[in-house]
Amino acid sequence: MTEEQKEGAFSNFSISKGTVQLLQARGVTYLFPVQVKTFDPVYSGKDVIAQARTGTGKTFSFAIPLIEKLQGDSQERRRGRSPKVLVLCPTRELANQVAKDFKDITRQLTVACFYGGTPYNGQIDLMRSGIDILVGTPGRIKDHLQSGKLDLTKVKHVVLDEVDQMLDMGFAEQVEDILRVAYKKDSEDNPQTLLFSATCPHWVYDVARKYMKSRYEQIDLIGKRTQKAATTVEHLAIECHWSQRAAVIGDVIQVYSGSHGRTIVFCETKKEANELALNASIKQDCQSLHGDIPQKQREITLKGFRNGTFKVLVATNVAARGLDIPEVDLVVQSSPPKDVESYIHRSGRTGRAGRTGICICFYQRKEEHQLRYVEQKAGITFKRVGVPTATDIIKASSKDAIRCLDSVPETAIEYFRESARLLIQEKGPVNALAAALAHISGATSIEQRSLLNSDAGFVTMILRCSEEINNMSYAWRRLRDLLGDDVDRKVNRMCFLKGKMGVCFDIPAADLKEIEARWEDSKQWRLCVATELPELVESQRGGGNGGGNGRSFSSSRNGRRGSSGRNRFRSRGQKRSFDRAFDR
Repeated sequence: MTEEQKEGAFSNFSISKGTVQLLQARGVTYLFPVQVKTFDPVYSGKDVIAQARTGTGKTFSFAIPLIEKLQGDSQERRRGRSPKVLVLCPTRELANQVAKDFKDITRQLTVACFYGGTPYNGQIDLMRSGIDILVGTPGRIKDHLQSGKLDLTKVKHVVLDEVDQMLDMGFAEQVEDILRVAYKKDSEDNPQTLLFSATCPHWVYDVARKYMKSRYEQIDLIGKRTQKAATTVEHLAIECHWSQRAAVIGDVIQVYSGSHGRTIVFCETKKEANELALNASIKQDCQSLHGDIPQKQREITLKGFRNGTFKVLVATNVAARGLDIPEVDLVVQSSPPKDVESYIHRSGRTGRAGRTGICICFYQRKEEHQLRYVEQKAGITFKRVGVPTATDIIKASSKDAIRCLDSVPETAIEYFRESARLLIQEKGPVNALAAALAHISGATSIEQRSLLNSDAGFVTMILRCSEEINNMSYAWRRLRDLLGDDVDRKVNRMCFLKGKMGVCFDIPAADLKEIEARWEDSKQWRLCVATELPELVESQRGGGNGGGNGRSFSSSRNGRRGSSGRNRFRSRGQKRSFDRAFDR
């Protein structure tokens, strides 16, 4: 038995036999370090602020002692009773997981999980029956409070899980509205408060001092050993709707890795991995790897990938753990992972043994907060880039095709000389070779895509101004003056460039030639086709990165896109408003 197992033995703690049996059924045979450190302070009723890495057992570190405390209370559990424990989580997924962990280790207590996107009626029925432990997201909990259905005046224990993420996601006002019901100024009868987080910047402690009891316990299992992603990896992010993702991933692999580099694509589900591996958009030989594949076949697949038999591996996170494959050029994550450790683990498949690598994370607009969460916890900054342009794809495909020609033996060339002569006579040498390269590369049909959100059939334009634009209507007016009133129908997703010295927007690719013909540059205004994603105002894009270069020329009012998340992603200054809940 290791020292850790000895220290975490159940017999060292006030844990009932029934709870021990349920923990063992979950595969837990002793308490982990974070659970060892927090059990006694939580069980004794102290306020606690605990910092530990995701995946180290943080949920059980507060769930076990709270369950033991409640189960030891002989008070009758009458119908309609209000919760004694409130656990607030920043996301539905985390709330579900926390609620499941509670349910798995108690048969005496009623655990409920409330979050948005689910019917209210079922939750109201649960409140009528009575709840002991309530887990939820701030939005739905606040809804029930405002409707008068939920009573939090009897809450004795409040847990804020992933508190730093919750405040970063703009939930500060909702959280303070919820806690105002249960907390009173300078009262020793306030609920026991437990803050858990993987990272605890100084402002977390500043906020904690405002409303936790003066004798709170501080537990730090990370210290200065904060885990960060490899410095040899460049981290890129592409906004893309799920319906366009497979096609764009194919283009990304072609441009960033090509037919000769190794790529691993990570998916969240086995179904997604299977579908993507079979998608015709990925031109390279591709195979999938996940938990449903028999072990023997998984070994054959990994051996083939290592040997270069095929170049693209599509895998789920569980099946891919522990992969040690040298010389992986590109890692693609089809969506932001649910935990930072997964991101660090996945991105670490490239940039190994002194090599550099690229990790590209796909996300939808609604997943922007998850991307920021990864940035904060992993200590990285994503460079927001657009999808590969048609020019990028053609250049990359041409290089691959030329490399393929180098591998053709002289003996095989002899068989095609006569056909080549006839083709040159018919098409000319340059056109004949260009057609052959296009066919070899598979780039015979290339679709234009928006650099802003990857939608097919759109071209991204940049309209630059010689002076700062304070109102977007100024740009709209200039476009209408030269292009006519029907420009409202053609221009989509208008947003400010960083510094507000212009705007960026999409137009249908079919309208590009007409707009080129009608537009005339002036001293004040210059319009061009964007060749890469420009830097955008952060509130609109969450921070765009790129040179904003464009191919210039001379000769529906959907610009609200950038403001859709304005209330959701507030500035860091909002964290300070959190302590208003305690009137201090």
